[in-house]
Amino acid sequence: MTAPAAVLDVAAGEEDDDEDCPGVSPHPAVPCPGRTELWWIEESLGRGRVVAQTCACQMTSYEPLSCGGVYQFCRRALARRDVPPVSWTARWWQCEEAYAWWRRLLAGQTR
Repeated sequence: MTAPAAVLDVAAGEEDDDEDCPGVSPHPAVPCPGRTELWWIEESLGRGRVVAQTCACQMTSYEPLSCGGVYQFCRRALARRDVPPVSWTARWWQCEEAYAWWRRLLAGQTR
């Protein structure tokens, strides 16, 4: 059995509760009480390359962006009060620190 067929077999065996979800990217956990709030701005600090992403089936999705060895997060949200449709973190991080923040975001420890 080739690797793609094995992946398809695993996916076919799982129940699909949400037919709109492609199931390709992770879903961030529900935000924890006392979580760290990231500072979001409406303009990027520069152009970057998306290196990961959360699932777009949620109201808000996130992407870490790489730009010359530093990283920034992009947040894309469905239109709602007090949340711009696209915003970016107000600071850059080095690779190791950026992935630590990415893990916190996925775990619901920051937003």
